[in-house]
Order: sequence, then structure tokens, then C-alpha cells
Amino acid sequence: MKKITLIFSILLLSFNAWSQSYVDSTGADRFASTRALDDFNSLKNNNVEEEETELENIKGSMYFNTSFEESTVVFNGNPVEEKALLRYNSFKDEIEIGKNSNQKRASNILVKTINVEAQIGDEYFKPFALNPKDKDKLTYLVKIYSNEQHKLYLHKMKKFVDEKPAPSGFGSSLPARFDDKFTLYYSSKAEGTLSILKVNKKSILKLFPNHLGPLKGFISENNLKFKTYQDVIFLFNNFTSLQ
Repeated sequence: MKKITLIFSILLLSFNAWSQSYVDSTGADRFASTRALDDFNSLKNNNVEEEETELENIKGSMYFNTSFEESTVVFNGNPVEEKALLRYNSFKDEIEIGKNSNQKRASNILVKTINVEAQIGDEYFKPFALNPKDKDKLTYLVKIYSNEQHKLYLHKMKKFVDEKPAPSGFGSSLPARFDDKFTLYYSSKAEGTLSILKVNKKSILKLFPNHLGPLKGFISENNLKFKTYQDVIFLFNNFTSLQ
């Protein structure tokens, strides 16, 4: 147990250190308006009730799921036996650690390194260096599909959109908000590197030149329009020729 506890403690970053440096080091790049930046800056030393009040000026949430879920941390490919309560912050691209499932603010942050992954609920988060020119910058992707030939990952993001004047020029301005953004990444055994997969029929057909007939039939039978990333995920999980 001492060994497990020691390993797990290594995977944590001090939440206090993060909260003191977050706005100064990255806030200016993430926020275009002084008002929105001040909202986040003021959260550093506030309690939960004050945090909720400050966020009233921003529509939406930084999270797809605000609850901390019982999760498993994977270190160097091996699950850590000690369970953790985790949630993914989709705006800051961080995995937060809590002490109970319903708390509002995180207690710690899971260190982001290439050898630390996490199973949070039914989603498996794995960090990748997506920019070959900046291999130190890691991004969490959710594993969607994986076999010997094909791998598919999803980047779930919350994008901050600054407040804007009313379209008509009269009345209240449009509030600052968090918008959902999803990007698929794909790699094949032949290529080996991840690349963005566009959500359209043409891009999908290019991936499987040896299965064009059955693939076109599957797309037609299931009325897949590829308007959203869910259609791509459905295809990967259900097109039997990929199994």
C-alpha cells in the first residue's frame, strides 16, 4: 500500500500552485475580454459559493460532466490500484482530482505526462503530443476505437467565446459563453501518426479503399449523413468489415 500511495502522490500537482499561476501564465491567451479574465482571476482565492456567483457572467460550463467520478489512473501502462475521483476540464484540458463526487472545485490536478492516462467513467483519456514542433505540449484525447489497423480518438473541447454587442445594436449584449467543439483524430497501422479526420463521407471512404462496396452499402442502409462526429463513431463501432 505504501508503494501505491507513493506512486499516486507523484501523479498529483499542487492545486494551490496551479491556482496562483494559472491566470498570469495562460489567462491572457485564453480570454479576449478584461471582464471575462477578471471573472476567472477572482476565482483564485474564493470559496465555492463565490465561484458560482462569478461564473454567472459566462454562459455554459467548462465541463461536459461536472461530477467527479470513481476512476482509474494508468501509470506506464499499469492501472494504479488506488481509486481516484476524477473529472475532465474540457476548457483547460486538465484532469482534476476531487475528494467527493459533488464538490465544485478541484482539490488537485493530475500531472500531464505521456505515461499517465486515466479511465474516467466510460471514457479513456490519453495524452498526445499533437504538434511535432512542440512535443512538450500534450493534449488529452478520448479513445473511441482501436484495433490492429485503425485507431480513432476524440478531442472534447470547451471554447471560450467573448461577449459581443447585440446584433441590432440595441438591447443587451450577447453574453460570454463556452461553446462545445469536437475534433476526431485518426491513425492507421500504415501511417502510424495521428491526423485530424474531417467529418464527411469523402474522408471516410478514403480510409478504407479495400472495402468501398460494403462501406457504401453500410452508409446507405444506416442513413449516415456525417453531419456530426457521432456518425463516424457509429460507423467505426458497427461496420463489421473493420473488426
